[in-house]
Amino acid sequence: MSRRYALLTLPLLLAAGCAQMTQEPGRDRASQSPAARFAGSVESSDHAMETAIGRMEAFERLASREDSAIGYAVGTNTAPQLLPAGGGVAETAGRLLAPAFTALGDYGHILAQAAAMRPIQAKQSPSGADLAAAAGKALDELAASARVTVAPAVRTAGLAAIASLADLPEQLTKNAGSRPSLATVVSQADPQVKALVVMLQAVIGGTTETGVRAVIRSRRMALDTTQARFLAAVRADRTAGPADRYAIFRTVAELREGDPAQGTLAQVHSLLGSLGQAHDALDEGAADADAKVAGFEASVDRLTALGEQTRRAGQ
Repeated sequence: MSRRYALLTLPLLLAAGCAQMTQEPGRDRASQSPAARFAGSVESSDHAMETAIGRMEAFERLASREDSAIGYAVGTNTAPQLLPAGGGVAETAGRLLAPAFTALGDYGHILAQAAAMRPIQAKQSPSGADLAAAAGKALDELAASARVTVAPAVRTAGLAAIASLADLPEQLTKNAGSRPSLATVVSQADPQVKALVVMLQAVIGGTTETGVRAVIRSRRMALDTTQARFLAAVRADRTAGPADRYAIFRTVAELREGDPAQGTLAQVHSLLGSLGQAHDALDEGAADADAKVAGFEASVDRLTALGEQTRRAGQ
């Protein structure tokens, strides 16, 4: 999380440091209970999410630089922006996901303790009010800069969920003592987890025509068009020989090798859904809780793998 904090300038989160899950050393995943595995996977999903959003942010910055460079090269932009471009929709989405997953991390911390039947001890973390305020500011920026919005009721419930999950350790120890049952912990958190998942999924977008996914898709299509137009201009330039055209094409192609893998944001959306389903199964004590948690773990693994892929790998 420290890289994200530095990139996304959330001082209130910097003060808290990295979220750490409480897991018993030496215990592999198979030997843990579904609740303990879920708690550990929340931390893994946080890192995978950070990497995925970071790749999207880098892509947006590349697209902005390419727009300026190509405009200057073909004469349509005689005064290009030389300074680095400002943050785009992915960076702003990251500023929403950061406090949301900090709150989930706070919850996962006590869930792991409850699963191991240890006394609940809250870790140092920003207050729920501070985290919700940071998330609310990011939502406002998404609406203003990218027209990515969520329904007012979804926003209200999602921000309340962030505050509640972050402050849950204090609420539990006040109302249920230092050793609340695992069922009590999960039951009290489940409505908040659901509300938070709904809000975050709405922001990311269920299709390529909605949410952040729509903005990134439009940006990718625009970059493809801009670069294709530039390469066509190079090919039509009679002063450029085969070696020149070859070198220019290779340069453009190499710039795109770091693009995020196709389907990354779709997997972010899917991961959020599997997180909600797994927690819901824990709350209900469902017989398939183990399978639902395994599905969440697999979703985290898929997002991690996508975060490591580039166009060079065939995407």
